[in-house]
Amino acid sequence: MNQQGRHWIRGGAIGAAMLFGTAWLGTALLAWPSAAAAAPPAIDIADLLSVPRPDQMIGAADAPVLAWVSNEQGVRNVWAARAPGFAPQQLTAYDEDDGQAIGPLQLSRDGRWLAYVRGSGPDAAGNNSNPTSDPDGQEQAVWVVASDGSGKPQRIAAGRGMQFAPQGDALLVQGRALGCHALPGIKAPDWCKEALIKTRGGNSAGAFSPDGKRLSFTSDRGDHSFIGVLDLAARTVRWIGADFNRDSHPAWSPDGRRIAFLRRAAARIGEQFDLTGANPFEIWVADAAGGRAQRVYRSNDRAGGYAQFAEPNPLQWSRDNRLVFSSEQSGWLHWYALSPEGGEPIALSRGECEAETSELAEDGRFFFSGNCADLDYRQLFVVDAKGAAQKLLTGKHEIATEPVAVAGGQWLAFRHADARRPSAIAVMPRGGGELRRIFPAQLPARFPIDRLVQPETIRLRASDGVVSHATVFEPPASFKGKRPALVYVHGGPVRQMLPGWHYGSYYYADYASNQWLASQGFVVLALNFRAGTQYGQAFRRAEKQGPRGISEYQDVLAAQAYLAKRDDVDARRIGIYGGSYGGFLTASALARNSDLFAAGVDRHGVHDWRESAKGGDNSGLWGLGPDELELAWRSSPAAHVDNWRSPVLFVHGDDDRAVKFSQSVDLVERLRARDVPVETLVLPDEDHFFLRHATWLQVHRSTMEFFRRQLKPGAD
Repeated sequence: MNQQGRHWIRGGAIGAAMLFGTAWLGTALLAWPSAAAAAPPAIDIADLLSVPRPDQMIGAADAPVLAWVSNEQGVRNVWAARAPGFAPQQLTAYDEDDGQAIGPLQLSRDGRWLAYVRGSGPDAAGNNSNPTSDPDGQEQAVWVVASDGSGKPQRIAAGRGMQFAPQGDALLVQGRALGCHALPGIKAPDWCKEALIKTRGGNSAGAFSPDGKRLSFTSDRGDHSFIGVLDLAARTVRWIGADFNRDSHPAWSPDGRRIAFLRRAAARIGEQFDLTGANPFEIWVADAAGGRAQRVYRSNDRAGGYAQFAEPNPLQWSRDNRLVFSSEQSGWLHWYALSPEGGEPIALSRGECEAETSELAEDGRFFFSGNCADLDYRQLFVVDAKGAAQKLLTGKHEIATEPVAVAGGQWLAFRHADARRPSAIAVMPRGGGELRRIFPAQLPARFPIDRLVQPETIRLRASDGVVSHATVFEPPASFKGKRPALVYVHGGPVRQMLPGWHYGSYYYADYASNQWLASQGFVVLALNFRAGTQYGQAFRRAEKQGPRGISEYQDVLAAQAYLAKRDDVDARRIGIYGGSYGGFLTASALARNSDLFAAGVDRHGVHDWRESAKGGDNSGLWGLGPDELELAWRSSPAAHVDNWRSPVLFVHGDDDRAVKFSQSVDLVERLRARDVPVETLVLPDEDHFFLRHATWLQVHRSTMEFFRRQLKPGAD
């Protein structure tokens, strides 16, 4: 369902739902002019989304070079900067809001070349994302450009990923198969071939050996997978410890003699991936020359869930000869260090909190982004090579993510935001200190930073005792009397909304929407319901969630009850909105409790879990068996349409690969047949994640207009 790198429900008696606790975070609401004063111009969603948003940040291994993607109102370009000055330099010159994504990025070790992917991947029929309906179509391809800004970008080949050879003389491209291509003006080595590996399976590159003479790769065979090593000169493949398992994520030892990899059980006949399941794993170490492997670690049975394997590099071999891996073995997602010979792992991050994005520096220091200082935010931490200290580097109530060690770890770069300042690339000295936001260095004049609110964080207790977290956006004081209110529900469900500008592009846009709705007179509550991430494995794996009983709907009811009890909220004018899994919860609320929710906006939601169980999109990642389909139907919004009375706006792009467009087609027809007030916004050729800036503006403005008509902010 909702992306980028991690994705999805509630029921229960309303009278039992109550506010569990409230924590005020810093400043109160901004002062608002009196009615007699000249009112400032109204905030528009375009103002809030006018700031260039950086993403996909990377650093070079052996050079003080940093690179990232900037999305400025839908126009995506690649930028770079060099330590210590970090003056941003634009490397590409794309100039259209065409919805063509850029990323991932790769820098050569010496920092000379930057490679990037432009375009989104094909669907099952081979059609690439084309949200502008360009009659010539679109492609997904790998490009390279000099990181110093000299020369223009050059297309290398069609593909979805890439990796530089250690000597910087070739580029591996991951497409339908794995191939090698020469770099501009450089003679490729003899081993470089456009079809590098033609063995069975879906072959994807793991890593080059330190000397650049061998390539480890994963060969996915469906219900099992192998680790292979390709000798580039001899053109031979050696399989490493092949067995009846799913092996993945190979990592080379610093001397190139051994390979570590993760091992999980192979899929049994009829077995499907379950988003809420645990996947115990093992770490194996093998002799790279002979292929003989031995197990050095086995997790407990509750480790290795979805959250761990959403990490891009859940296993790494450090230069000081440690195996560094992520695991939920404590009930929280953390990182550990292990000797390649085995023994007990040492915790690198710790506490009743979760570590997320990370960076292993050359000197063994471990940087990570997590919520160990405050569960509702993101902070950066550093741990020394022995794991003896966990030092906080950024503010407790800020949002700092995706650390990147620059210039051998002399500098730390990361993405930084708070409640009012949108995401920016920031740098600081490696040991901490004053951070400097380098891109964007200034905000556009139209951005209304002084009129944004600091959301309040609260906790809610549902009727079954489960505690959830939420953030509340208050309208300006100029709105008097009883106000309408909205519950916002995120997607996933493995997601967490933050009381500030989110690091994920989808939720960055929705944070802007929540601020905008509040500025127009709505009280907005963004709910972090059970099944979400960053509150521990027990919260993420809550019983009877989703198609197995929609237990998280109880958290939605607790949110509604909290709003209804507020003195400044009109309980008759409470609405709900969200996308993907949030669309599912929105539809569920309207179907089950039109008496409590007066209106809703459902963006590409799941409406019939039986259809999801057939597969073909992300909503099918629940491993439902035939004996669970009846419960899945009862847990679906479509099963309760006879109770649906409230007006609804459906929004869906018809090139959605995460939730099928047919899910909305079916529910819209069911409601129309019952004369339920239905409005629609269909987006031809748009993706699940709304790839164009113009689409986001259209979606948010349609949402605002719908709620203005239905809930009437400003009416007493």
